[in-house]
Amino acid sequence: MNTTDTTKIPNSLQEHWMPFTSNRDFKGNPRLIIEAKGVYLKDHHGRTHIDASSGLFCNPLGHGRKEIINAVTNQLEQLDYVQPFQQGFGGSFELAAKIAKHTPGDLNRIFYTICGSSAVESAIKIVIAYHKAKGQGQRFR
Repeated sequence: MNTTDTTKIPNSLQEHWMPFTSNRDFKGNPRLIIEAKGVYLKDHHGRTHIDASSGLFCNPLGHGRKEIINAVTNQLEQLDYVQPFQQGFGGSFELAAKIAKHTPGDLNRIFYTICGSSAVESAIKIVIAYHKAKGQGQRFR
């Protein structure tokens, strides 16, 4: 198995173009994160930083939490992924039922997406399909 030493600066920093980053400045003075635990990050110089961004909101519960690692591991061992077209996975229905209990009124249908843009695009498609199903195909607002 070929493993990468994450504590060293890679031989080339040119191929990876980083988002929201002055790539020229970064490549001149890189800060590589090599470890994370709780709310702390450790860079390749051994300095500790607080992860105040929570990884762009994808890990607000912290890094390296055993109960999350165990839950993810168990899920990956059972079923890592199944595409949701014409088939389903029980866990997604269970989660939808839990989410629906916290939504107001009759807003109780859950449609999963991966980001805000795909959520908006999907909402537009759902509205168009709804109006077509009601016999109002010309209406799309």
